[in-house]
Amino acid sequence: MLVMPNISKVAAIAMAITLGVCGCNRSSVKETPITGKASDPAVTMTARWQEGKRYIFRVESVTRSQVPRKNTAQLIQTETSLSQDLAFSVTNVAPDGGRVLHMEILAVQMETGRDDSVTMSFDSGNKVMQVEDTPLIQRLRKFVGLKLQFRLSPENKVTRVDGIKELSDRQSGGNNSTRGAAAGVIARYFNQQFYRDIVEMGMLPKTPVMIGDTWTIDRPANAGASGNPFPAMFTYTFRGWQKRDGTNCARLDFTGEFKPASLQTNDSAIRTIVRAAARPSLEEGSITGHSWYSPEHTLAIETIYNQSITAKTTTGRRVRAKTTGTNGIEIVEMESDTNAPPTVPASSNGPPPVVVTINTTSHQSTLIKLLEVELLQP
Repeated sequence: MLVMPNISKVAAIAMAITLGVCGCNRSSVKETPITGKASDPAVTMTARWQEGKRYIFRVESVTRSQVPRKNTAQLIQTETSLSQDLAFSVTNVAPDGGRVLHMEILAVQMETGRDDSVTMSFDSGNKVMQVEDTPLIQRLRKFVGLKLQFRLSPENKVTRVDGIKELSDRQSGGNNSTRGAAAGVIARYFNQQFYRDIVEMGMLPKTPVMIGDTWTIDRPANAGASGNPFPAMFTYTFRGWQKRDGTNCARLDFTGEFKPASLQTNDSAIRTIVRAAARPSLEEGSITGHSWYSPEHTLAIETIYNQSITAKTTTGRRVRAKTTGTNGIEIVEMESDTNAPPTVPASSNGPPPVVVTINTTSHQSTLIKLLEVELLQP
């Protein structure tokens, strides 16, 4: 049985991810050795959720971004830490090996900061801490207790997800909308695709591999402050065997990149962008990380992602111009707001929109770790 203490303080997330590659003891500064050689027999890595067991996974993430301050081109530093505890258990196994996997969100914590100050701290498991009941806090509370069911093929591929409507309702927040970096983090880590990736563990090779072998996988990756998925290509390498929390695991190192087409910059497109407030475009991004697959658990028991993303946002800037109409002088204004669509009054005689293009950088670190395996009561 794999057992680890449940971390309840969001402030520990950044250190946990930073030290996550340093071995099973997070206070250690020395990584356990990687063993094995290229001539060793090939290894089959198959993800299989075992019947009669309950798996507790923890997701920890830290997102640091530079974002424009409202109505200006000045950049401010934001940091958002998020964690959630997830429970998975097999509720039914078909004769062909397909199964139904039940998932429940047990706990959620989040902390946000701007420049050097903490702006919000929430822990669903802390009944003593008093926090202001903001729309963001209301949304976070709603996620606790959410249940999804994944129907899996014998190859551990998701064929159906039940509970999506409830997830969508809680993710959208109803009438209590939230904005800014925290909203992007919620969109990125509370969605069907994110949970599906945890369940399927698509990083594993489809055929037996030997130490030193590489393989590539194309799949969407959530990126940037908007939380939008972008197509990405991942390259994995089987490095060898490494101890992880007392378990001998196959260590997989990976890199990934995504470069979707950026926004057009001709005059017509820019005017369209300003009027329609198009979403930020992803200019470039890279992903690096490690994953540890345990043959004992037939699952990847830990995965660490580090993403670096640069996005371009084109927005309007306030201008004033005087145009002569039939009723005299008309004032034309364009509002600048990076968080909402700019308002551009229609005027055939007015000056063309003045736009501001800002490149912002975001760094994301994500840890997905198996904390505990429990035996279910018959």
